[in-house]
Amino acid sequence: MEHKRIIAKIKNLGLKRFLSRMAGNDRGVVLIFALVLMLVLTIIGSSATMTSQIDLKISGNTKVIRTSFYVADGGIMLSPKVISRIITDRALPTALQTPLLAYDDYAAGGDDPVLLIKIMGFAMDSDYLSNDDSTTDISMDKGTLGKMAINITRTATQYLSGGGLEFAAGTEGVGVGGAASAAIIYSLASRGTVGTSPKTTESDIVAQYRKVAGVAGGR
Repeated sequence: MEHKRIIAKIKNLGLKRFLSRMAGNDRGVVLIFALVLMLVLTIIGSSATMTSQIDLKISGNTKVIRTSFYVADGGIMLSPKVISRIITDRALPTALQTPLLAYDDYAAGGDDPVLLIKIMGFAMDSDYLSNDDSTTDISMDKGTLGKMAINITRTATQYLSGGGLEFAAGTEGVGVGGAASAAIIYSLASRGTVGTSPKTTESDIVAQYRKVAGVAGGR
């Protein structure tokens, strides 16, 4: 036991001598100060790098979310134009008319396409209904720029009295002697998708569109 105490005293004495020499040596003090300063600067630099990386990720995520929203909103804006064209032409737009858009053009036995039948309000058999459930009505795929998927549902038809000008002004039924017309209500569900699987961001927007027969546009 005694020799262990002696060894411990020698170690403590050696440590004290080393510290006293370092404290009494200017060069040792400078070395210690430099090491501490380098440690502090390293910590500050690492924190700044981490903060910058986090900010970049937040900015990137915000940009992707906004892009997906704008893509979905674009689907809501273009759907009324497509619906009006289909009602006017009694046919789906051609590839030359809307080169970026694809339509649910499934047609059984040479009959009209699904989307045309939906817009016009015709009855659909089981084959049409099955295809409609599994296919997007209007779609656009721009790869990394985003994808658009729009589903349209004809929900109601309203009888309106008055002239077409009154419908356009939102005052149907006020005038006299105007011809009767009908307003068709469509439910629009647009989804914007940005990114590639499994990392994708989606935005969904739902709206209603009222198409008044014989009047351009709608609301």
